[in-house]
Amino acid sequence: MKRYVLMSVLLVSMFACPAVLSQEFEPEDMEIEMEMRERAMEMEQNERKMDMEREMHELEMEQRRLELERAHNDDDDDDGEGALGFLFLLCAVVHILVAVWVYMDIRQLNRGSGIWIVIALLTGLLGALVYAVVRLGNGRQKGA
Repeated sequence: MKRYVLMSVLLVSMFACPAVLSQEFEPEDMEIEMEMRERAMEMEQNERKMDMEREMHELEMEQRRLELERAHNDDDDDDGEGALGFLFLLCAVVHILVAVWVYMDIRQLNRGSGIWIVIALLTGLLGALVYAVVRLGNGRQKGA
């Protein structure tokens, strides 16, 4: 009896191992594995396609940004720098003329130590206006 049990175990083990191992390579499993590989390849291809589209979109955005920057830089030519330069030059000339007038007036009247010249130079038109008001006040006092 032991022999029969041993023989049956041996026979079962001989036929069971190849049967279990052969299940791994059955056609159905191979088809499933192929489908999984195809899906993985499709997903990888889709990822590459999406990466390429993202890069193209980034390039388009960069190109648009550069075009806008160029257009903005082209518009900067009409920002009025020439007008500001002319205005600055005009103010400088008026400032110098006012300082010369204050200097000449003080020397003509022989008054003071020339502090009004410094005030007129440092404060510009406001200092010259104050000097003119003071001078008018002094002129009225002398005339009265």
